[in-house]
Amino acid sequence: MDPIRRPALPGNMPWLALVALLVMGGLVYVLGPILTPFLAGALLAYIFDPLVDRLQARGLSRGTGTVLVIVLAGLALFTLLLIALPLFQGQFAELSQRVPAALDLLQTRFLPWLQHTFGITIAPNLDALKTWLTEKAAQNSADWLPTLQTGALAIVGVLANLLLIPVVMFYLLKDWDVMVARVAALMPRPWMGAATRVARAMDAVVGEFLRGQVAVMVALSAYYALALWAAGLDYALPIGMLTGLLSFVPFLGFGLGMILALLVALLQFADWSGVIWVAGIYLAGQILESYVITPRLVGERVGLHPVAIIFALAAFGQLFGFVGVLLAVPLAAVLLVALRELRGVYEASAFYRGGYNAGSFDPAPPAMSVPLPGQPLLESHIASLPLVHKGKVRDIYAVGDDKLLIVTTDRLSAFDVVMPTPIAGKGEVLTKVSAFWFDKLKAIVPSQALDIAPESVVAENERDQVAGRAIVVKKLKALPVEAIVRGYLVGSGWKEYQGSQSVCGIGLPAGLKLADRLPAPIFTPSTKAAVGAHDENIAFDAMAQLIGADLAQQVRDVSLALYRAAAEYALTRGIIIADTKFEFGVDEAGKLVWIDEALTPDSSRFWPADQYQPGSNPPSFDKQFVRDWLESGGWNKQAPGPVLPDEIVAKTAAKYREAMTRLLG
Repeated sequence: MDPIRRPALPGNMPWLALVALLVMGGLVYVLGPILTPFLAGALLAYIFDPLVDRLQARGLSRGTGTVLVIVLAGLALFTLLLIALPLFQGQFAELSQRVPAALDLLQTRFLPWLQHTFGITIAPNLDALKTWLTEKAAQNSADWLPTLQTGALAIVGVLANLLLIPVVMFYLLKDWDVMVARVAALMPRPWMGAATRVARAMDAVVGEFLRGQVAVMVALSAYYALALWAAGLDYALPIGMLTGLLSFVPFLGFGLGMILALLVALLQFADWSGVIWVAGIYLAGQILESYVITPRLVGERVGLHPVAIIFALAAFGQLFGFVGVLLAVPLAAVLLVALRELRGVYEASAFYRGGYNAGSFDPAPPAMSVPLPGQPLLESHIASLPLVHKGKVRDIYAVGDDKLLIVTTDRLSAFDVVMPTPIAGKGEVLTKVSAFWFDKLKAIVPSQALDIAPESVVAENERDQVAGRAIVVKKLKALPVEAIVRGYLVGSGWKEYQGSQSVCGIGLPAGLKLADRLPAPIFTPSTKAAVGAHDENIAFDAMAQLIGADLAQQVRDVSLALYRAAAEYALTRGIIIADTKFEFGVDEAGKLVWIDEALTPDSSRFWPADQYQPGSNPPSFDKQFVRDWLESGGWNKQAPGPVLPDEIVAKTAAKYREAMTRLLG
């Protein structure tokens, strides 16, 4: 059961935000035909504002930094055109030379095939067609003049819009901070904190959208280029790149790319099999883009369900045309933030909590807003931040572009299955123990933990969900392996030793007993499995292939150093650390950083030193009560897990608390 929430925003603020979004949507609908250059310029200004801020911090004026960024962006675009245009020009010039052969193929193969297969007779006279076109051109040239004038005006309009984009971008980028400050100055002071938080959340989801869209373009470019190349199509690289790069406008890249690819296939292949292959590649690509790539790389980044992505594209395209399609996903993401705020206000309202009396407007009594003490947290619901990942125990939310909020719930997993029954207080124990080890062993390796109160990054009505059980950390690139260190012979290591006198391929002396201390701690890495899957042990050489030899060596050395230091300290507190699991990431400079949790009862096997006896499996300060009960109950170790009895829950919670008390004092 989740804590009852308290309102964090003035009650009418989310509604005003929603009204503002609707008004903006109406303006976009009315002004759509002329908005494209202004929206494009504003989007580019938003993207490049952080870069101008950095240049300004280095001593450049805002105007100089703006000009420099626009010039560099223009040079980058010009360089891309210099590289791409000759490639397309040369290859499509060669393509045009094949047109006569294609016409000949049409007359000699396709038309006879139509007649033989379907009885359709078509006898084109190309010479007569040329004569007819010439006569019509001479006869109706006066009628064509208005069309040509309209086309010329359209081209002039496109060129004007293209020239307007950098102008709009310059003025907006130059005055970006000033405009933001003016908007902030007009904000009612009681709303300032909440408005800042909402704006940051919107900024976070739009930033995630932009990064996700770039990933979609790269993924589709690679897919189409490689698939068309595998099919043997000429010009696979330029057509594949064009299809992927234009995918930022849904269906434009797919449609134009398929037309070009089918045209090339018709001219290149002697039979229909090649054409069918190309058509199949594009149909498969569209399915992947619509139902897998875009929903996963864009939708999951901004917290939108795949169905919501598809609906947003269709709805905004119908309402606002081309401009609506361009802005569909980012606007839907921004709207999602507003709806999250509305949900928070609604759930904090007396109407939702049951304190609303239909006969009066009296608010709920004050007691209704007080969180219930001692309630376990099975799932967190932080509506003010985008959800990034929900693991077996931890829920991870984005805090801006470079930080994460990790909420350790009271969920418990056994045999890689999350149990439906929470263990009260478990999340707080794991959080406090991890913070203790991160600080104590920071001389060996730094951790990702930041000195930021988790209560400061969430809404006021969400603070009860993070108090004592959450931590704000740096956003890092996690390594795809788990670093396991074993100091005693137990568990799966004991089973393997009995059969091969080794653990994870590492030979050990003969004659060791269950729970014996190893001559020296051993490093046995494994893969990282998703929820419901099982980790797999791998050799050190396999780990080196995954992350690189130098980094693998560093991970091994740091893991062993952490284990030795922690085991030595824990022994003075009456605890034996039999084995443990570490996880690491790397920062932008490639420096190794300790992430996730640190030497907790969940990630380690803790034994009471006064009950340790080689030859038997000592009791442990973790979920062993749960494991034993599950093993005795005949459960098949497949999800869903069974509901845990109150007695097992109470004993397990007591063991977690005892481990924390012994270690922290």
